[in-house]
Amino acid sequence: MIEELLAENGFVPDIDDDAFGEAYERCPAVQKSVIKNAVSFAYALAQNGTEPVSQIRRFGHVEHSLRCEPLQWAFFAVDVRRFPLPAFFSAIVQALVAKAQGLVVHVSGPVTDPLLFGCDFLSAHQVFRSDPQPMVNLLAGSGPGICVDLAGLNLEYSRMLRPDPAGYGVELRLPDSPYAQAYKVVTAEVATTGRPYISYGGEPESAPVVMAERLLGCWVWDVICPDTFRQYTSSYS
Repeated sequence: MIEELLAENGFVPDIDDDAFGEAYERCPAVQKSVIKNAVSFAYALAQNGTEPVSQIRRFGHVEHSLRCEPLQWAFFAVDVRRFPLPAFFSAIVQALVAKAQGLVVHVSGPVTDPLLFGCDFLSAHQVFRSDPQPMVNLLAGSGPGICVDLAGLNLEYSRMLRPDPAGYGVELRLPDSPYAQAYKVVTAEVATTGRPYISYGGEPESAPVVMAERLLGCWVWDVICPDTFRQYTSSYS
């Protein structure tokens, strides 16, 4: 277990059960609803090929065997000032659907109640704020994994995914409402602006992804899917 490996090497989560519980109590129901909506939407869209499979195909006189297995760990670095929380939670959902065996979260910048509520809701309880590189080095020695850097850290690992927030701007074209206000609170710390990637309430073709009003907070990734958290090996004979 990744949790045991970290604990045995002196890495104790900086966020304990009390902090998660207090965040749950403080986080208003409408903000929780935004996060739950984003999570359920991400699960619904990530159901293709949920189970790792093995395939054997023949091309002429060559046989191709393809084996797929979930990665042993996924390390998420998050900074709510760079990416909105729905983007982060959607990425975690992809790892859960892929059945990655251990999830570790590192938080830079503010630790907000919606952030902790969402981590708790997704059972991502290994949340750290200390220097992340030693943890990544430890995980690297335990087996194949991946670092998803949504915080802009200078981490070193062979399998690294670091989306540029400049390409993932959010456009809000919706009338004011309690739900819209809750979304703004959940994502209020995001300071990075970029070209619109998701347009909530926008017209077709106003952005690569257009979400209806009832889907406010939902997030679709173009570079992260369940296969991101799987390892494929091929053999030819």
